[in-house]
Amino acid sequence: MARRFVLRLTHAVDDVERIGVALTVGSTAIASGIDVELWLVHDAVSLGEPGLIETLRLEHSPPLAELWETIVSAGRVYACSQCLLRRGIGAETLRPGVTQAGAAALVASLAEEGAVALEF
Repeated sequence: MARRFVLRLTHAVDDVERIGVALTVGSTAIASGIDVELWLVHDAVSLGEPGLIETLRLEHSPPLAELWETIVSAGRVYACSQCLLRRGIGAETLRPGVTQAGAAALVASLAEEGAVALEF
């Protein structure tokens, strides 16, 4: 069985269903004993800003804010450095539990033995 999932989320308010699927998969993996890293890239870096995830609703899904908290508390969440800069989001404004990280860190995570990459 995989030891770690590296989830790359590329969408934000433009596709709430993708957010829901990524957070559901991440939370389920954690409940199954799998380590999870959630990487916010492209527009998804906006989810690292305080308050946004709490405003999103997805029919037939657990509350996205609860799924998010599961991943933040038991996994790791990273926001793409360049993506933040392109959108004018400062690392100092990210919500607790979200760490700014660059391509080298993502490549290192993906290259580790047992890592399974999933993109949403």
